[in-house]
Amino acid sequence: MKKKKMRLKKQFRIILVLLIALLGISFFQLIKNKLSNEENSLVSAEVLNYEDIMLKYAKENHIEEYIELLQAMMMQESGGKGNDPMQSSECEFNTQFEKVPNAINEPEYSIKVGIQYFAKCLDRAKVQSIDDKNGIYLALQAYNYGIGYINYVRQNDDQYTYQNAIDFSEKCKTEQGLSVYGDSKYVYHVLRYYTDTSLVDDWLETYC
Repeated sequence: MKKKKMRLKKQFRIILVLLIALLGISFFQLIKNKLSNEENSLVSAEVLNYEDIMLKYAKENHIEEYIELLQAMMMQESGGKGNDPMQSSECEFNTQFEKVPNAINEPEYSIKVGIQYFAKCLDRAKVQSIDDKNGIYLALQAYNYGIGYINYVRQNDDQYTYQNAIDFSEKCKTEQGLSVYGDSKYVYHVLRYYTDTSLVDDWLETYC
């Protein structure tokens, strides 16, 4: 009888430990989600749902410090909705689907391609860190226009300006016979959703 009681006590302790562990994990996840929502209050729940996937590919491309900027980009591109949330179908790294708008029909692949391309934009724009304001502006506009915009800027003003974003769009429309080419206000449109509001404030103060 004594041995039976000891076994029951041991089983009870094990169950208690497991329950405490499960409660601890649940509490940690709750806090994590709460902090995530507080830190990214400018983006939608749909965008936040992709946080783990975005962080995975950001780490693969060594740009994890730009995760909130990437979330702001997704917010502008799609609000986190649809099968191509990063609108990356036309990126050079898309090798699985046709290179036309919304051709990608796998959200994770869209994120993988989009983040890989933005990493290239950051590299070509010679961005030193998340605090490199002018470099960030240039890389963001290049994500929308393509790397050719960076080459254009280097030959003219040497850094992003809203005016050369407009000029590049007009140049491409004329050369390609288009009525619309990209979004000349893409930098502003993305930074509206970025947690560091000083960047969008600086853009507005400089260009408006």
